[in-house]
Amino acid sequence: MVMASAALGADETFAPYESTEDVPQRAEELWEAYDPREEALEVKIVKEWKENGVVTRYITFKVGTFKGSDARIAAYYSFPDNGGRNPAFVWSHGGGQRAERGRGVYFAKQGFATVDINWLGRPMEDDIKINTDWGKVDPTQGPRFYKKALRDGWKRDLQPDEHTIDPVPSPRNANWFLLAVAARRAITFLEQQPEVDPDRLGFSGFSMGGMVTALTATDSRLKAVAPFVGGTGFKYVDFPGGIRGSSIRTHFQDLDLYRKTIDASAYWPSVRCPVMFISSSNDFHATFERIYRSMALLQHDDWRVSANIHRNHGPDPEQWVMLNLWFDRYLKGVDPDIPVTPPSSFEVEGKTARFVVTPAQRDRLVGVEVYYSYDPNSRTRFWNRADAIEAAGKYRVDLPVHENLPLYVFALCRYRLPGKVTLERGETTTFTLNSLEHVHLPDAVDLSALADVPKTRTVFEDFEHGLQDWASRDQCSIQTYKFQSPELDTSNDKKLVLTVDPKGRKLLLRLRTGSDFLGKEGKFGSFTFTKPVDGKASRNVVVERKDFRGEDGETLEWANIVTFDVALIDRETREPVNLTSEHGRGILQRIELVD
Repeated sequence: MVMASAALGADETFAPYESTEDVPQRAEELWEAYDPREEALEVKIVKEWKENGVVTRYITFKVGTFKGSDARIAAYYSFPDNGGRNPAFVWSHGGGQRAERGRGVYFAKQGFATVDINWLGRPMEDDIKINTDWGKVDPTQGPRFYKKALRDGWKRDLQPDEHTIDPVPSPRNANWFLLAVAARRAITFLEQQPEVDPDRLGFSGFSMGGMVTALTATDSRLKAVAPFVGGTGFKYVDFPGGIRGSSIRTHFQDLDLYRKTIDASAYWPSVRCPVMFISSSNDFHATFERIYRSMALLQHDDWRVSANIHRNHGPDPEQWVMLNLWFDRYLKGVDPDIPVTPPSSFEVEGKTARFVVTPAQRDRLVGVEVYYSYDPNSRTRFWNRADAIEAAGKYRVDLPVHENLPLYVFALCRYRLPGKVTLERGETTTFTLNSLEHVHLPDAVDLSALADVPKTRTVFEDFEHGLQDWASRDQCSIQTYKFQSPELDTSNDKKLVLTVDPKGRKLLLRLRTGSDFLGKEGKFGSFTFTKPVDGKASRNVVVERKDFRGEDGETLEWANIVTFDVALIDRETREPVNLTSEHGRGILQRIELVD
């Protein structure tokens, strides 16, 4: 195998592989000869800010030399102005995003130095034109974000083209490899700074940055990592039942090489540092089962999962705070007393499954929520809340098992913090930890069997249990995946009835549906419905499928609604009604599907 660097006399960071025989076949081989400390970083400080005990610098540094041209990345470097050597971590933003100065300022006030790498090359400051310049390679997402893009979109396959490192199929031709190189160089940057303790380094990132975290977590300089909504392996494996579009396997001519060198499942077995995986129950990128399957590859037990429920790609403050707690523990050496993953057991006997969870630290425990589903599509499934029976600190749920259908079950345990924690965005007095997800997977999965699940849900929503089946991104409108519950009759002859009490206000009811990631035949796309609702008493708004406006004149099908959003807007003030508040729930009172 040939892998050269600048120290070997070549100008290039990596000498191109001349034949397929030279190409590494394992992730360990891919990185074993690369030393991210070897080339000079050639750091340039573009601008510096000092405020409120924090120093922030707009910097650029060299990633490497590729195809005869230097690649340089811009970043924010922030640190506490305390004259000491601080724990530090790298932040890698997600797709379509950019580095943010405010993030570094926030964490500097928490006692951390950070370098926030701007790998996509989007503008960071209105008055600064100097930015990321990848030279003659391009791991970005195209000209929409990176004005010097060499391709129309991002390159995840391993095939060569005129802008790749290697002229043969190679993992170094995928965008992930170059981003992981930049990430390792960012670690090198941190360990060379006088304000940083090089023995207390971590890594975190969001979405694509979560994947970068996973590909970088094998770096022995890291003491802890925290990937957000990204970083799972097994993306090449279809969901059970053959759900269309559930894997990326069709994007690769060299699937086996991708699996062994780029997929995160090739990296997690070699990660030695503690891992906090932060996500959402319906995340499209870090799908739920893949999180646990990835964590099972670790050769140690020092990991946790914290995910909010009924959300896609959007952790809440209860999950974001885990980044603070995890790095407090493993980088600062301050023990916030994070409980162990809630111990749980799962047994299937005949047509019944029993799940039991026994959360630790009961004196701090606020609540335990047990969720289950029979739907193998983790992106679109509705997580049913089970009625758990508690006795002596154990929470037990018995669930029916259906022929040819899987069963997924886990517990979300909520704990009390010692006091309110103010985050970069929002605040919280609690945090959540997930139990293991337990899965009963039959030998054969038949998606059509979902239609045979008894229709026990006769009312779509009466809000008797508040918003336990809903989520909210803006704290005003609410969203649910409930139309995907196999326990709900979603026959197309049904009508939707919403009971609304405007309480004397002139309101506008707005309904929106989405069908992303459904992976089956049907009428897809987004649909909307709006209707003025006035008066001083409760009234029923009856909505038929044909009343929804869709694309190209299509008619909505109830069963193909993945996300269902409800909003009420005051027509006079144009302000949204807060449907997450007690007052808002007094306005939106009931939702039914009726004959």
